[in-house]
Formats: sequence, structure tokens, C-alpha cells
Amino acid sequence: MKNIIFTIATLSLMFSCYQGPTVEFDDEKSQAVQAIFDAYMANDMQGVADVYAEDAYVFSNSTDSIPIAENLALVASHHEMFDNIKCVFGDEGKSAWIETTTYKEEDLTITRAWFLWTGVGKASGVAVEVPTQISYMWGDDNRIQRSYLRNDTSAMLKEVDAAQSMMVE
Repeated sequence: MKNIIFTIATLSLMFSCYQGPTVEFDDEKSQAVQAIFDAYMANDMQGVADVYAEDAYVFSNSTDSIPIAENLALVASHHEMFDNIKCVFGDEGKSAWIETTTYKEEDLTITRAWFLWTGVGKASGVAVEVPTQISYMWGDDNRIQRSYLRNDTSAMLKEVDAAQSMMVE
């Protein structure tokens, strides 16, 4: 009987000390990522940059990183190549599903966003849809230190080719 009580007490103590991850949806970091989407839609790259650390870097569908300034130039080019750009999630009028997960034991906070990027190519007139997921890792200064973008950009690259072929003609 003592062994059972000791085992129950030990397990209770172990599990009561464990602080698993917490997930939030309308916290300060989730709101900051929503501000990134708002700035992107307004073609305000400085508004996007303000949420990132100066030495931040991005992994955009690659194991190689690029500095945030280089990534912002690529992101700004979306507005040069596409009209009617939208980022949407579901039927509720949201631009993205955004959630922030904090792993206290690892001292790590990640905000993730899922959305469907849509636009109409200015050169081709073709409507493009790109399911996208971005993970934003926060640094000590309460700014994004790095981000990881995952999507299939093949349809967007076709628009780049269409625009370049129009310039050659």
C-alpha cells in the first residue's frame, strides 16, 4: 500500500511541475504578426520590417537563409507583379489563422500563421492561389529573430516568367 501511495504522490508531483506549452490567439505577438499582414496588404515594407530584429533572417522554402532586407525586397515585388492580392483563411474574413505557442522550459516562443495567398498576375491575367505557412521565432528583444516560410511558389514564378517575356518582346 505504501508503494502505491508513494507512486501516486511521485507521479502527481512530477506532472504538477511540468509546464507544457501554452497557445494564445490574441496575445501581443499574435497581434504583431497580424500587423505584418496589414502592412503587407498596404505594401508598407517598413511596417513589416518594424516587427523584425535588425539582424533577423528568413528561410524561404530553403535551408539557406537570407537577411530580412533581402526578403522584404522579394515580398515587395508581389505588389509589382500581382493585382488583387489577398491573404485569407476560411470564410470568416480573416487574413490568416495566427497562433502563438510559448515553450517555457525551452524559453522559446513561435507564432505561426496559415493562409491562402491569392493574386492576379499583371502580365498574364492568371489568378494564382498559394497555400502558405509561416513560423516566426521571437528573440529576446520581443522582435522576430527569424522566420520560416513554406509554400509552393511555382505559380508565382510562372508570373515572373510571363512578365520577363513581355519585357523582351
